[in-house]
Amino acid sequence: MHIIRQTFTLLRQNLLLSIISILGTAFAITMIMAIVITGKTKYSDLEPEVNRSSCLYFSAMHLHSKDNERNNWGECSPAFMKACVMPLKKVIVCTAFSSPDIALVSMADGSNRVKVDLKKSDPGFWKIFRFQFLNGHGFTEEDRINGTKAIVISASVARKVFGKTDVSGQNILLNREVARICGVVKDVSVTAKDAYAQVWTMYPSSYLNITSESSYGGGMTVVALPRNTDDIPVIKQGITKLVKDVNAGMRDMQLDIMDQPDGIVAHVNHVWVNVRPNLSLLYLQYIIALAIILLVPSLNLCGLSNSRMQQRISELGVRKAFGATRGILVRQILNENMLLTLLGGLLGLCLSYLAVYGMRIWLFTNGQNIGTSGDFSLSMGALFNPWVFFLAFLFCFLINMLSAGLPAWLAARHTIVDSLNDR
Repeated sequence: MHIIRQTFTLLRQNLLLSIISILGTAFAITMIMAIVITGKTKYSDLEPEVNRSSCLYFSAMHLHSKDNERNNWGECSPAFMKACVMPLKKVIVCTAFSSPDIALVSMADGSNRVKVDLKKSDPGFWKIFRFQFLNGHGFTEEDRINGTKAIVISASVARKVFGKTDVSGQNILLNREVARICGVVKDVSVTAKDAYAQVWTMYPSSYLNITSESSYGGGMTVVALPRNTDDIPVIKQGITKLVKDVNAGMRDMQLDIMDQPDGIVAHVNHVWVNVRPNLSLLYLQYIIALAIILLVPSLNLCGLSNSRMQQRISELGVRKAFGATRGILVRQILNENMLLTLLGGLLGLCLSYLAVYGMRIWLFTNGQNIGTSGDFSLSMGALFNPWVFFLAFLFCFLINMLSAGLPAWLAARHTIVDSLNDR
């Protein structure tokens, strides 16, 4: 309590320096936490993409002639999944899905038309991604066999069209074709890159057929869920072997999966179909950004702390005269600065949430979700997480040590005579 009272007394005595110190810490924490929250939202296991860290991803495909004169860069197809992924026993389930596309839904009589983001997928989609079903269930293989055009819609679409969410089993017009609603799910945030849509429907079974060499490319992302993460190396070897077998049976063309499947970080940053992401460069950029964000404010705060120490030289001399050791003085100064740093950290933590929320569209917009109608809502699991708070206060501690430790140590080295004479 004595340190707290003394800290607030010093804060009032040096109000401008104290405010600058608190704001310097707050802005550093804001930028660091914005990076942490953004990374967690993109890469961590968050609903409905609860298997991000375990899944294997195929984001692109290179189909080229044997003489390399013809090249076709694009995405994969369900046929590729059937030939090169599904046969592997260590893969529990796999799915192929398209990017969201604009569609039109309405009631069976054509009223209440709503423009929606439509995604084509398959029954495996509902096993890899965990959606909150408010009503009904996902479409199954039986729907495909029976020839039923089964769809799943989001709660917001159900309310706009029907005025309620318990509408499973009812018919709806999807692009002027009759479809049956088999389930209604809680709205998905656009930040869920792979799971997001407002309406989900099955792609035709013909997409699984291999009719020509070009059947392996089809504008879809393929995701496989291993039985165990330890099986990933074996699965990758198995996929490589199956691709070789496919290439051996082709006359003119060859498949190149470009060292895929990817993990979640490479998948999210696989922007161009013909260029693999450079993860080493990506991690280096993150490290440099964090170092700059941490060191630049610390150096500025170090100068402020040094100015504050110069004003307290006489006080330190008196304490030394009464027996205070250098270690006691340094610890006291660090404790006082820690309180100021924590105040800045708490302010920065609050500002980080405001910053990420305010810039969420800019932070999470990618080539797949430009122009989508959904909301860029943020998961509570990414925002309010014990590790996030731990990292915040860890950075507070590091900033405190960097900005206050050196000035405190230099000030404590003054002799009693020099300190009393303010030299």
